[in-house]
Amino acid sequence: MTGRVEEGFSDAAYRRIRGDLILGRLAPGAKLGLEGLRPVYGAGVATLREALNRLASEGLVLAEGQRGFAVAPVSVEDFREVAALRLLLEGHAIQASFAAGDLDWEGEVVGAHHKLAMIERRLLAGQAADAALWKRYDRDFHHVLIAACGSATLLEAYAAAYDRYLRYQMVAVVFRGAVAADQHAALLDCALRRDPAAACAILAAHVDGCVAHVAATGALDGFTPSPRRHPAPASAESASERAYRLIRGDLLRGILAPGQKLRLEALRDRYGAGISTLREVLSRLTVEQFIVAEGQRGFEVAPLSAANLHEVASLRLLLETHALEQAFHAGDLEWEARVIAAHHRLAQMQDRLRAGDAAALDQWRRLDAQFHQALISACGSRTLMATHAATFDRYLRYQNIALGFRGDIAVREHQALLDAALRRDAAAARQVLAGHIGGGVDQALASAAIEGARPLGPRARRA
Repeated sequence: MTGRVEEGFSDAAYRRIRGDLILGRLAPGAKLGLEGLRPVYGAGVATLREALNRLASEGLVLAEGQRGFAVAPVSVEDFREVAALRLLLEGHAIQASFAAGDLDWEGEVVGAHHKLAMIERRLLAGQAADAALWKRYDRDFHHVLIAACGSATLLEAYAAAYDRYLRYQMVAVVFRGAVAADQHAALLDCALRRDPAAACAILAAHVDGCVAHVAATGALDGFTPSPRRHPAPASAESASERAYRLIRGDLLRGILAPGQKLRLEALRDRYGAGISTLREVLSRLTVEQFIVAEGQRGFEVAPLSAANLHEVASLRLLLETHALEQAFHAGDLEWEARVIAAHHRLAQMQDRLRAGDAAALDQWRRLDAQFHQALISACGSRTLMATHAATFDRYLRYQNIALGFRGDIAVREHQALLDAALRRDAAAARQVLAGHIGGGVDQALASAAIEGARPLGPRARRA
């Protein structure tokens, strides 16, 4: 019974702290001392550590090792990156949602806009209005616009990016008046006309205008942290980081099997970590979608499904092709050298696999990931890189469990990606990458590893 109560406290503390972070009630850069948080959130130290580690995985909190936790800082540069990611995801989802949305979806869009428009009118008239309620209605409207896109994975990624964007809006107290209200009305009109091209153009002006407003007003200047003069000294790996690394690795390799129940007592013996440490780690891994938190029933490894594989692969393709375009435009000679070096290492391992050296498979997968990361490393956005890396690892889990080395096909595709990078031919790279990822999905689905795998249910999607 005690464990169930702790799970309830943990979820409640997580939700309350997360809400205060997004709404700007916890100031950027503020230290989050556990003892100070205890009376505010009515939770114990272990519960708070679990919640803060989970929030660190979402980029809302910084885990500073032995120094504890702090609210993630803000900067105009980071805001631009977060806004660009939001724009990429929302624009892509709008196209799918406008094509698939039915009459019920239209009704939800109209209803969401009505609530937002009413509170915007009050603000424009100078009447008292709850800023948090206004932003909630703003958030609801944009989420409903893309609700018919058909991909739970895309919606999850968008929700995470939007909440980071929303934190900036709340910290900088952004309301652009009639301009924003008119753009919301125009988005509604585009939705009812099913005109995604016009909607994406309006959305770009909407998001870019907000970023420009924040930059022009200097609303974030007082929060921007000064750079450290000296890098922090490397510290020994903590018990929590070691357990996280080991469990995450076993999840990616399929050693912890899809659907497997994760008993804390068994994990304690296997990974040499305490129960509270394991709860912290598993909570972090729920954010990364590798673990499903089943409320009072504990944790289990996220299942595999054909539908989820398609969604993860599609999100990876969207992020990687966008990042490739940016990297091809900005990449310099140093970037070219990184790409060539990464491809050389990958090619050597591919030669070993083609020669029948099955022991090279794990190293090939690692070098495959490094090559794709090198290709996009000049994209100029740490936020985009981090989101791609998280999505790539979810794809990699399928690859490890259900997809082997595709031989000459994969070799040719990697060589074609290298050639396109050196020619700065983004269109060719996009075409090759689509075939590369699509071929991997087809082979994975043809294997027995995903046969009978149950699809992700509503509980798993919310975890």
